[in-house]
Amino acid sequence: MLDRAFMDAVEPLRSPDLGTEHVAGLLYSMVRMTRPRSLLEIGLGYTTPFLLQALRDNVAEDAEDRRLLQQGTPDDPRLDVLRAESYERDYAPRLLAVDDLSDIDTTAAAVPKLLTTLGLDHLYSLYQGSFRGLASTLKSPVVPFDFVWFDCGSTHEYIDFLSEYWTHIQPCGGILLMHYTYWHWPTIRHRRDGYPITAGGIEPSAMLREIKRQHGCLGLDARFEIASLVEPHKSRQGSVTLIRRLAEAPPTGDFDMAAELEARGFPGPYAQFTL
Repeated sequence: MLDRAFMDAVEPLRSPDLGTEHVAGLLYSMVRMTRPRSLLEIGLGYTTPFLLQALRDNVAEDAEDRRLLQQGTPDDPRLDVLRAESYERDYAPRLLAVDDLSDIDTTAAAVPKLLTTLGLDHLYSLYQGSFRGLASTLKSPVVPFDFVWFDCGSTHEYIDFLSEYWTHIQPCGGILLMHYTYWHWPTIRHRRDGYPITAGGIEPSAMLREIKRQHGCLGLDARFEIASLVEPHKSRQGSVTLIRRLAEAPPTGDFDMAAELEARGFPGPYAQFTL
């Protein structure tokens, strides 16, 4: 769990200008909720121990769930929500972390030592180098990835990553999260070290606009869904976009919600709504 001891231990990795102080907790919650088996992180940093702590907590929860399924009493409320078929496979999650650890402007180089201190190092493998070209060397059970966190570089890196790794994400519910997908225009001031800081309008990046364009063109044939979270008070490093792959296309225009609900035992009448 994310107790005080954990938060104190990871504090040296927290860097406000990198924008993951809130994203780390979001990643922890998402991994806890989705219980992935194979994970990929491009770009080590403050988020890495949160991902691995979530996996450690998942392993403990999975073991307790299995105990309940085998030995629990029928009146245990937890049994009302568990799907027994989800426990037919062993749960041994693993994170593949990719970073060359050479960027002096990040905290990546300090991560491996901290993970050992926290006792999380058995849950991940580290590949030191560029993510480019790595995907073609990955085999099962590493791929397909159930959960991917990408926080590395700028426009070229994001486009190259999507080109190479999209087909390596689990097509049935695989999740990709990308950091800093919204840009702020125009540039109106500079940081003390001369780095430009943008402010004013908050707009999807060109890369995200292309994803939205493809999603719109595919319409009901789209096999992915998109959601973005934006921190409106930030001039940079203040957004994440989630893309979830779908095994099936959404319902067609002939779909009748009321008829389906009635067939499943939920008779109407129902109010009409339009989004």
